[in-house]
Amino acid sequence: MDKQERGWIIAWAALQGVSLWLLHEWLLKLSIPGQYFSLIWPLYAVIITLPLSLMVLSHYRQQTLLWSMATGFSVLMAGAAAYMGHQAWVADLPVNKTGELGFILNVIALSSWFVLLPFAEHKLSRGSWASDYPLLFSAAWRNWIKLMLAALFTGLFWTLLFLLAGLFKVLNVNTLMDWFTSRIFAYPATTIIFGIGLSLYAAKEEALVGIYRASLNILGWLLPLVSFILLLFLLALPFQGLALLWKTGYATSLMLSLLAWTVFLFNAAWQDASGEQRFPRWLLRFIGLSLLVMPVYIALCVYSLGLRVTQYGWTIDRVWAALVIVVMAIYALGYAWVVLRRQPIWMASASRVNIGAALITVALAILTCSPVLDPARIAVNSQVARLLQQKVDISSFDFEYLRLEAGRYGNQALLSLSREQSHPQAALLRKKATDASKVTYRTFKPGNGPEQSDESVRQQLKIYPHDAELPAAFLQEVREQLNRQALYLNCQKDKPCPVLKLDLNHDGMDELILLNGYSSLIFELSQGRWKSSGRLSGVDLHKLNTQETLQALDSQDFASKPARWGELWIGDMKYGVQGE
Repeated sequence: MDKQERGWIIAWAALQGVSLWLLHEWLLKLSIPGQYFSLIWPLYAVIITLPLSLMVLSHYRQQTLLWSMATGFSVLMAGAAAYMGHQAWVADLPVNKTGELGFILNVIALSSWFVLLPFAEHKLSRGSWASDYPLLFSAAWRNWIKLMLAALFTGLFWTLLFLLAGLFKVLNVNTLMDWFTSRIFAYPATTIIFGIGLSLYAAKEEALVGIYRASLNILGWLLPLVSFILLLFLLALPFQGLALLWKTGYATSLMLSLLAWTVFLFNAAWQDASGEQRFPRWLLRFIGLSLLVMPVYIALCVYSLGLRVTQYGWTIDRVWAALVIVVMAIYALGYAWVVLRRQPIWMASASRVNIGAALITVALAILTCSPVLDPARIAVNSQVARLLQQKVDISSFDFEYLRLEAGRYGNQALLSLSREQSHPQAALLRKKATDASKVTYRTFKPGNGPEQSDESVRQQLKIYPHDAELPAAFLQEVREQLNRQALYLNCQKDKPCPVLKLDLNHDGMDELILLNGYSSLIFELSQGRWKSSGRLSGVDLHKLNTQETLQALDSQDFASKPARWGELWIGDMKYGVQGE
């Protein structure tokens, strides 16, 4: 790298830092920044992606095509940012989802930029987009190492600056700390140092290649282990059944994570086929068998997600899960096809799978920043359709989800529901929608299950001592609290929560103490009704439902003992005493 190229990188880094500083200063002058998110977010997208592209691809700075590609991608991201900024902000809602959507936009923009960067470099150097897979592979890993080391370089720079400022602060000199933390210094300094880091590591291409090659060669030897896990779990599954799999609530996430690790380690082992990982023949067959069963995991994930969507409709999280399943299905089916072709070098065919999956992933990610695949739009349409088709009862429908978690689409749906006329319970529906459109924080905790009955509550509780009975009025009170989401029981039929019948306040009347971890409550009888009048406290509440505690309860080793220390009152202020 010559001085001219290094100067190019640092100049763009400085321009990026100054632009970020000016944009931040402008934001501080706006009374309601959210009104301008459809303009502010596109500016951020351009300021971040355009200079970054020109810095990383500085070697091709004299080619007009570089400017066209870098500008085109930044404009595309600006459009996506404008859409997301518009959908995120709701004018009359103090607590908006702008932070979450802003984070998602950053992840999508930077991930898409990173995936497309090797294709751009390939086009600039070879004239075609993807004819040389080794070049794509090496460019991706060189860029990753280079960016991470530049970020580390920047972090160490700031660590040393704060060390310097801290030393002078000890001497009552605060000028350095004030200057380093000022925006006019922090923004340009950070980007310029990052640019210097990029230029320094870009001059050490051979060293970077050695780093990632050695790292991947070592990681590749974990592929047999993940292959063993893939096969072992499928062999055990028929003996345990699918019911246990769906009962966890996160089985799909676990299976997708396992598939993702398989894809990563497969590529670490074979890389670009120039330094193919050499396994014994029997181990190659074992790995090939594990790749053949990857589609079975995809089928399980599709079935699991399909059950949830059929029962409860689409939500934002389920839309994202479906997109991840689509991407992993491309890898799973593609790698199974590679094994079935029985080629001596698997990467010869797997490279085409990798290229296709990468481009499809980018396309899907960008489409989520548009009306086509916006998870909020899909979720809102699904939930509202279920409500209007009477697949879900109005009393259990989460209207606040539309208000607080679905952005502009959700609030537009609430406005439409507040004018609904055709539903059999249109009056109640309009009232619920109107009330929800006025809330600014969550007051309703949605539940997917049916309402609890006294008998279902009884099956989740176990009274101590054993000769006592759970009063019907107590079961009714717990049921009502459960159904209005005021109480959550961490109990099951096979592991019920203990309920102690004990006179805690020594008034001659027994209280009922529901042992429910950190939500353990005390109920007392008042005018024929059991009411929660307090809760247990202590550092060992997590031990209340352990086997040791249950054994003590079975042997009736529990009692109410007077406190060693009384309460200290100073005027109207009460202080408890915790003994040593």
